[in-house]
Amino acid sequence: MKTYDVIIIGGGPAAIVTGMTIKRFFKGKSVLMIKEEADGLVPCGIPYIFYLLANDSEKNKMGPKPFVDLGGEVIVGKAAKVDKEEKVVSIESGDLFGYDKLVFATGSLPVVPTFIPGYDLQNVFYMKKSFPYIHNLASQINRFKNVVTVGGGFIGAEVAEQLSAAGANVTLIESEPLCFSRAFSPELSSIATEALKGTKMKVLTSALVKEIVGENGTVQQVMLADGSRIDADAVILSIGYTANSKLAKEAGIELNRYGDIHVDHYGRTTAKDVCAVGDCAQTYGFLTGRSDVIKLASTATAEARTLGHNLFGIRIKKCTAGTLGVFSTEIDGLAMAASGANDKNAREWGVDLISAKFSSPDRHPGSLPGVSNLTVKLYASPVDGSILGGEAWGGKSVGEIINVISLAIQKSVTVFELVSFQVGTHPLLTASPVNNPIIRAAEEIVYKMTS
Repeated sequence: MKTYDVIIIGGGPAAIVTGMTIKRFFKGKSVLMIKEEADGLVPCGIPYIFYLLANDSEKNKMGPKPFVDLGGEVIVGKAAKVDKEEKVVSIESGDLFGYDKLVFATGSLPVVPTFIPGYDLQNVFYMKKSFPYIHNLASQINRFKNVVTVGGGFIGAEVAEQLSAAGANVTLIESEPLCFSRAFSPELSSIATEALKGTKMKVLTSALVKEIVGENGTVQQVMLADGSRIDADAVILSIGYTANSKLAKEAGIELNRYGDIHVDHYGRTTAKDVCAVGDCAQTYGFLTGRSDVIKLASTATAEARTLGHNLFGIRIKKCTAGTLGVFSTEIDGLAMAASGANDKNAREWGVDLISAKFSSPDRHPGSLPGVSNLTVKLYASPVDGSILGGEAWGGKSVGEIINVISLAIQKSVTVFELVSFQVGTHPLLTASPVNNPIIRAAEEIVYKMTS
């Protein structure tokens, strides 16, 4: 039996970044990655293989090469058992591997609604973060004329938009009154839902699936709670993800109430020398300090870097008080993003907010070709003006603007400090320095607080 300093179970973004960080900063440590499938994929890129990537899942492939290039080892196989007392991992082939430190990076699995009759019919698909599964789906999706997608969150809505752009007759079903409502404020959720409705697809909100109707074992229709039926050659369900924590649970590792592996701020479980990171691991809300469910590759890689640096002793202090969900998407050319608190979740959390927004062209002058109108909305504490959340929508610059706002939240920057925020500008790259949306939104909050 070969023994390693570190064994990582999993092969997604969290596993790869953990392995790379360890090999880069602890060059002498031996690290083995055990992954179930030879090929991986970029999770957030899944929707785009259906149109923008021309139905070619190979273009969305991701593997552990950067980790291997640093001296890491990879075995393709399924981990079958972990003995945390003997510090041994066994895989289905029967091979055994010993470890000093163990990292669960087993990711997440799509929610399967077993309570809906017909959930397991042929041509009912789920957005599994599996390259072979998605590759198979992409290879046959063009033969389906009528596609029903269930779930108006990021993956579900993006898949629906891409399939519609590719020519399919798509119906998107969302149980809430608005799409993206778990991440966006009501205002931005409404804007996003209207953007979806502006495409060729049909969008049904406040709609519940009662049954997936089949014939000879193959899906034919989707029946809603109101009795209406929608013809369907294929149904794609994207209604959330749960931690892939079965192996950890069987090993006696503590889970939280959501089924995530319980960890501290450094990714350490309650078992000696066992850690967890990524979608399988517990997160703590940045503002609430309570257990949260945020399963994003961006979050996973941030946590993985912290874990990798601190696996052999605390070297880099955990610099954030919890996980801050930072979300972004683009629907029909409209980019939208959010971070932290908003009107809706602040009420749920019991957080007081004051907000303001500002819109301006994202280039200057606004007559330049390719200009988009950019809106930034900031949410701040009415007590000290610290930034608690933000949203932005408009052109592609939104993706990086929300990252600036995210840093402001994490570092407790106030609206008073943003008023004197020194920025670089260029006519072809940014909004006017006179009307920078972040600064002007902050200035409006200052006005509300002081007038």
